[in-house]
Amino acid sequence: MKLSELKAALFYARRDIVKNKKVFIFITAAIIFATANIIIVNGFMDGIANDLVSNSIETSIGHLNIYPGEDDRFIEGVGFKEKKLSSMDEVVAFSSRLYASGTLSFRDKATAVNIIALDATNEKRVTNLLEKLDRGNTLEANDRDILISFRLAEDMGADAGDDVQVVFENGASQTYRIKGITHTGSYELDVNTVFMAKAEANSRLGFDDKASIILVKLTDKDIAGEKKQVMMDELGVFKVKTWWEEVEHIVKSAGAWSEFSNIVSAVGLVASAISVGVVIHINVVHKRRQIGIMKAIGASNSFIFTVFIFEAGLFGIIGVVGGDLLGYYGTRYFETHPFWEPITRTWFRARFYPYLLYNASIVSFGITILAGIYPAIKARRINIIKAIWG
Repeated sequence: MKLSELKAALFYARRDIVKNKKVFIFITAAIIFATANIIIVNGFMDGIANDLVSNSIETSIGHLNIYPGEDDRFIEGVGFKEKKLSSMDEVVAFSSRLYASGTLSFRDKATAVNIIALDATNEKRVTNLLEKLDRGNTLEANDRDILISFRLAEDMGADAGDDVQVVFENGASQTYRIKGITHTGSYELDVNTVFMAKAEANSRLGFDDKASIILVKLTDKDIAGEKKQVMMDELGVFKVKTWWEEVEHIVKSAGAWSEFSNIVSAVGLVASAISVGVVIHINVVHKRRQIGIMKAIGASNSFIFTVFIFEAGLFGIIGVVGGDLLGYYGTRYFETHPFWEPITRTWFRARFYPYLLYNASIVSFGITILAGIYPAIKARRINIIKAIWG
C-alpha cells in the first residue's frame, strides 16, 4: 500500500473508534487496567522474592556456607578452618553454628526442640539473627541464658524471664533462663528452636572444635560463585553452597506464584481484547453498505483490512500507553509504600524493572491486534453487490 493509502486508512480508523465515546472509553480503560495489572503484579512478585531472599541472607545464611561431608555429621577442625578463613582475601566475617536436638520442659509441658549453638560475637558480624527479637534481650558472648523461638514460646506458654529445663540429646540436663523470644521470619528458625552460646552447648555435649555449618560473609555476595572452589581447596572441604543455591527454592516458588498471577492477569487482558474484537466486528456488520460503496469507488480489500487493523492498533496503543503509565506509577508507589508481613516480619515492596513495561506492552498490544484480525478479514471479504443491495 502507498503512504497516502495508509494515511487515509488511519484517518478512517481514528474517526471510527471515537464515534461512540462511551464505548471508546470503556474499551481503552479495560486495556489500560489489564496492562497496568500485569506490571504491578509482576513488580510485586519480583519485590517479594527479593525481600524474602534478602531476609534469608540477613538472618539464616552466609554468602558461602560450609557443610560437613555427605557421610559426616560435623565439620571437624573448626578452629583451624576459622584461622584460614580469617587470612583469606575478601572474607569479611564468619560464624560457625552447632546443631543438636533435645527436649525443653516448662511447668507441665515438654516438647522436642532443635538447638542452635553459636558464637554471639561472630554471628552478629555475619547475620542479624540475634537482633530478630519479639521481646526480651539478645544473647551476648559466653551468655548462659537462652533464646527461644516465638512459636515455641506460644506452645509452651513461656516468656522472657522464665526458667526452663533443657535435656540435651546425650541426656545432660540443665535449667536455663529465657533471655528473649526470637521472631526471625524464617519458618525453620521459628519452630521449636532454642538458641544458646556455643561454649555452653559444648560444655554439655562435648562437641569441641566441631560445627554443623560455617557461615561466611564476603565483601560482595556476587563473587560467591568464583570463591566457592577456592574455599573448598583452601579449607579441604567438599560441600560448600553459595547464597544463591540456598535461596533457589524461594526464587522458584516466587516464580510459580508469578506464573499463576500472569494467568489471572491474562484472563482480564483477553477479556478486554475480546471487547475490542466485538466492537470492531459490530462496526463491520453495521457498515456493510458503507464498505461496499468504498469498494465500489475503488477501495482495495487490503485498504479495508488495514482500516480495521488500525482500529485495533489504536485501541492497543492508547490502552498500552495508559497502562504503562498507570503500571509504572503504581509500582513506584508500592515501592515507596511497602506493607508489613507479620509472619515473616518483613517489609514487602514492589520493584520496578524496565522489562516489566516491555513484556506487558508487547503482550497487551499483540493480543489486541490479534482480536482485530478476524473482523478485519471479514470486512475484507464482504461482497460489493451484497453489501450495497443487501
